[in-house]
Amino acid sequence: MFYNSNNFKILEAGLRLNKLQQDLHLQNIANIETPGYKAKSLVFKELLKEASNPKKIKAIRAAVVENEDSSTQPDGNNVDYEAESIGLYKTYVQHSMLLDKISGEFDKYSYVLNSNIK
Repeated sequence: MFYNSNNFKILEAGLRLNKLQQDLHLQNIANIETPGYKAKSLVFKELLKEASNPKKIKAIRAAVVENEDSSTQPDGNNVDYEAESIGLYKTYVQHSMLLDKISGEFDKYSYVLNSNIK
């Protein structure tokens, strides 16, 4: 069944990581006026090396890191509202695409199951 397949597990992990990225963008935006706050983001480790062969992917790992780059504000805060807003929109589009892909896979199973009934 699809929900036990590697493809589904990868899509599910993608949704979870996408949600974490959305939460980080929202947290950064919420702290835009917090003195000394450093923006946070996700860094994916060793994923690109394994991406060429999905069967090799055992786990998708990501780490939350603070951006230590220069401050964009005099109080030491380095949150860039425009970059965070664009990142938030990007995660929204990715989330929609992942849900569409999962829905499409279930539609295929539904079609096969329903076509055998007739």
